[in-house]
Amino acid sequence: MNISAAIGDGIFRIAVPITGSPLGHTLVYVVESPRGVVLVDAGWDDDAAWDALSTGLEEIGHSVTEVEGVVLTHFHPDHVGLCGRVREASGAWIAMHDSDRAHFDDMVAVRDAEWADSQKRTLRLAGASATDLAQFEREVRRTPPARPHAVPDRTLVDDEVIALAGRGLRVVHTPGHTPGHVCFYLDGVDVMFTGDHVLQKTSPHVGTSTVPLAERDALAEFMGSLHRVGSMRITRGLGAHGAVIDDVAGRTGALIEHHEEQLDHLHAAFGDEPITLWQVANLMRWYKPWAELPWAGKNLALSEAAAHLRHLVTRGLVAAEPGEGTALFRRMQSSDSIAQQQDCDAEPLRA
Repeated sequence: MNISAAIGDGIFRIAVPITGSPLGHTLVYVVESPRGVVLVDAGWDDDAAWDALSTGLEEIGHSVTEVEGVVLTHFHPDHVGLCGRVREASGAWIAMHDSDRAHFDDMVAVRDAEWADSQKRTLRLAGASATDLAQFEREVRRTPPARPHAVPDRTLVDDEVIALAGRGLRVVHTPGHTPGHVCFYLDGVDVMFTGDHVLQKTSPHVGTSTVPLAERDALAEFMGSLHRVGSMRITRGLGAHGAVIDDVAGRTGALIEHHEEQLDHLHAAFGDEPITLWQVANLMRWYKPWAELPWAGKNLALSEAAAHLRHLVTRGLVAAEPGEGTALFRRMQSSDSIAQQQDCDAEPLRA
């Protein structure tokens, strides 16, 4: 069975496995460049992923040594993991938006006792119980930090064009999933590599720091970026996971509607008394009941709950209660008023 596939318009796709992840693979895309090939993302960092990337390139008549450069949609380890090995094999340049560069250090940080204590302090402020903290202690040890990898040596900026063989790859800054997430628009054929910004089936994770809530309103950024991409002339969207997106405008509209429904549901679920972020996350709808989520799932859910809560604060629908200790939040307006606030995200954000 071939690992690679030709998908038209001079684009090839390689399925690079993600060990232990329900996502299964990261789809790495390959396009010809003046001095070889350019990869869109690089895949997870382990031997199985490396073998798949190497084999996939050989299947399409190239090798890892011919990789001229890697453009990264964002900093997550299933996208950047193999950058170091690619660079060692070929001398390739690695390019990423500057807003994601700072997150590399966090991703490879040592998870020592000081790190664990800091995490537990934040969880207590978010409203975690002693039982929740015990689950954190048990499960966090099973998840090692990402291994160090090559640091990007090129910075991408919005609307920059990367030269390919006879055409260009245009950078479209789409913050939301991460602060520096970018999509890549292939000039001439109107194809967009959408990374994790727009996926055919999955709703991308949009999260922020938890307590205190981040100043950055990631959900507003994400929905603004969806408006921007949805307004562009795109014949096909090629995400990093899942099938080809034939109707990018329709899919971006569906993702915006999904988050508006989440916001509406969450706001309506608030009672009259102030609640913690932990309780907010418990009110939201996940793929499993909140109590049954493994620690990794709860951690992602908590950060996504924080992003939705932060956006309700932006809209003036929820406010943080003053005081020290565990953070509390109170609903400020009736649930009917959320519909009147939806125009806050109607205009697309520009980088």
